[in-house]
Amino acid sequence: MKNINQYNFDIIHVATHLRDTLEYVLPREHDAKIFEQRKTVLTKGLEVETPLGKFLEANKDKFTEFTKTYHEMLDELYGDDSRILVKTSEGKIRVDHSQHLKIYEYVTKLMEPLRDIIYFHLNLARSQKENEPILEDLMPVDDRHYRLFAYLLIMQDFEKSFFEFQKVMGENQGKPSPQSNFIVQNELAVYAKMLRDIRSHNHCTDNETLDALDGCLQVVEMSEGRRDRRDNKNFPDLFKAALDKVNELVQKNGPKWQELFNRALQEMLAEIKKAQVNKAQA
Repeated sequence: MKNINQYNFDIIHVATHLRDTLEYVLPREHDAKIFEQRKTVLTKGLEVETPLGKFLEANKDKFTEFTKTYHEMLDELYGDDSRILVKTSEGKIRVDHSQHLKIYEYVTKLMEPLRDIIYFHLNLARSQKENEPILEDLMPVDDRHYRLFAYLLIMQDFEKSFFEFQKVMGENQGKPSPQSNFIVQNELAVYAKMLRDIRSHNHCTDNETLDALDGCLQVVEMSEGRRDRRDNKNFPDLFKAALDKVNELVQKNGPKWQELFNRALQEMLAEIKKAQVNKAQA
């Protein structure tokens, strides 16, 4: 793997751990060792001797807000005093599941600038005719994997908030109340914006992925009253159909991403080892 591609893969590696931060919204056990590994990769990503750190230092005027938010994310999610992700004495991570929105906000806000940096280096390698198939193959799958996985999780929380909104409205004879307004303004509108932003920044062009993302957005529009319910189906069925399609593609795309990522990782590690041997022999 050529230097520019090793450099870029290191940034991709950081983005992978940022994406995997979304896993903490899942209702399952989370291992503290994996948490520490993610924390280490994400923390080292800002160090000036690493590829991402060097890029941010060289472009600090353009990435001041990104770097500030990145530090806040490390502190609020991975810091020793975090109240959202807390290490237990049993070696697990206890998640405050009332804080899903905060996790989504950090990941989605940081991910697009980070992916822009990755695609900048990918295009630079192409312009210098140093691009390699391993990253050319990985990146479309990587882009799909992030957007589908984020949609799967955010849409589930959007659905929960929407049905809570309907429940509150029903209890108030269909009239808006401070509680229903709070749900709309502070949950539903925020989730909807995230979903639209994720869709608008995609780099994938395959119809299968785009149709699945658009299917979710159509359900969001139906819940907002901007679109009629298709075939007059009820909302539980509409959400289920949209989420089933996204989940199907996550299950299909995930193993393919893992295979390509592992191949790129092994290739990069082999090049690093080779360079170390050559240096020792020099």
